[in-house]
Amino acid sequence: MTPELAIAIVEACLLGPHSIPVRIRTRDEVTEAEIAELLAAVDFLIVHYRDQDTVPKRLAAAFVDIYNGFVQAGGQMSEEQAQRLEDVAIALQDKAYRLFGV
Repeated sequence: MTPELAIAIVEACLLGPHSIPVRIRTRDEVTEAEIAELLAAVDFLIVHYRDQDTVPKRLAAAFVDIYNGFVQAGGQMSEEQAQRLEDVAIALQDKAYRLFGV
């Protein structure tokens, strides 16, 4: 994987009209494979940017309000699905802290 590819994956998964948060909000399917690809891309970027003082703004923008993008009040999903998405949101928050060196 390259940094450019990893950033493109994060952007596709977290920003824009077909992102995972949008699909959660519109109750469209989000697969475990998509989530795994997103988490792997973020893990790659954590290592890539580990010793750098800056990260691209577009990458930072993808993590703005990440928790609320995955956790929806109410909805049509099962308790298990809702818990899984909340777990992903928490994992992404943790990864963001590591990525941005906080």
